[in-house]
Amino acid sequence: MQKLLIRATKDLATKLEEKLRHHYDVQLDILDGYDDKNKDTINVCEIKVKVRREWITLCRFAPNENLKDILTMFQVNYELKAGRRSK
Repeated sequence: MQKLLIRATKDLATKLEEKLRHHYDVQLDILDGYDDKNKDTINVCEIKVKVRREWITLCRFAPNENLKDILTMFQVNYELKAGRRSK
């Protein structure tokens, strides 16, 4: 089973986990809304996939983006990456 890391706000991460956990081994990294370095609000979330002991960013999105759009972007990017590896 492919491992995924979802870095997002709590609500969004929970919704994504519910949708993806049946097909992937999902880990969550909850972003609390503030970046420790800049003290600004978080405006980029991401889904990473583990490839040979390394986390690769599969897609990035805003925390207020539509869930359906995020899942579509994830599926397209995942299929592109998986197709590239199998050739």
